[in-house]
Amino acid sequence: MKIAHLITGGEVAGGQAVALGFARAARRAGHDAVFLSPSTGAFTEAAAAEGFESVLVDVTRTIRISGAARLQRLLRKLDVDLLHTHVHVAAAVLGRAAARAAGRVVVSHLHIENHFRRSRLARAPLVALDNASARLCAQLIAVSDATRVAFERQGFPADLLETIHNGVDITAVESAPPANIRRALGLPDDVPALCHVGRLAAVKGQRELLEAVAALRARGSQLHAVFVGGDLESGGAYTAELDRRARDLGIADVVHFLGFRADAAAIVRELDVLVLPSLVEGLPLVVLEAMALGRPVVATAVGGTPEAVDDGRTGLLVPPRDVGALADAVATLIDDPDLRGRLGRAGRARVAERFDAERADRRVLEVYEAAVARR
Repeated sequence: MKIAHLITGGEVAGGQAVALGFARAARRAGHDAVFLSPSTGAFTEAAAAEGFESVLVDVTRTIRISGAARLQRLLRKLDVDLLHTHVHVAAAVLGRAAARAAGRVVVSHLHIENHFRRSRLARAPLVALDNASARLCAQLIAVSDATRVAFERQGFPADLLETIHNGVDITAVESAPPANIRRALGLPDDVPALCHVGRLAAVKGQRELLEAVAALRARGSQLHAVFVGGDLESGGAYTAELDRRARDLGIADVVHFLGFRADAAAIVRELDVLVLPSLVEGLPLVVLEAMALGRPVVATAVGGTPEAVDDGRTGLLVPPRDVGALADAVATLIDDPDLRGRLGRAGRARVAERFDAERADRRVLEVYEAAVARR
């Protein structure tokens, strides 16, 4: 069997990481996998280093019918059996249509619920197209129950929707070479350090985290905050905004923006608390990786995050946009090393029990095989 993964772009992001995990699992099972992307970048380079081909094809806009036609031809040329989409509305609609037009099976992975424009006139056609094209899929895979419910509420067929929680390879994240990040940044071992991992974007809550750090510093906390992730959407403008905000808050000396780092897991392992104050999420891999590494998590109770973080037992959950609650939760952990240890150990056990990558890989391969057999 040959599987093509349609991804949002060539840079590293959660959906791409999930797709790579399934490509590896397919290869171990004796199948072939290829990535289809509108661009190249750090992700496609990393995939190539593992022997996976990436082919450029752009279906990022609903009006770009030529992209769908090219994708249709490409699926035939590559002799693909199944297209697995990891993209959002426009690309998903065209990808599903192209796969079916090419006589190929299509499975769509739903990494996060859709957020449409507020205007009903702008929203209604996109919703209708998305819902209609979803019926072309052999299976619709949601990364969390919350995500599945959101798409069912949008109008996706309930009988095709299934939750397959994201999973992580505990052994792989534990065995990552050290980053020696404290030494590199000059952080004393006895100074608490927070870590935020994710693309730099307003939806990930970096502004709120800066405000919380400023509030904690005003209380006398001697903490640092390390941000790992690139500015993929604004060409550096959002990074500059965050830099200015840190300076305005008087915390620029304790805030570190590292950009994209391939050794993000090692950085998480070497710091004290992972903080992810996102406004929306599907089921964030970085939360699962931090838990697998025994690091306590402070996160917002959005999307599927509460399905991973058991509030008070494996981490702490706070409402989105609530800077005060975020600061209090962080303070609770940085002031109590014993609590950090207990939550970290419980988090690791929870990942091993419920969010192991092997479990997700096995079920996705079963979906592939059943879908192709029904073709």
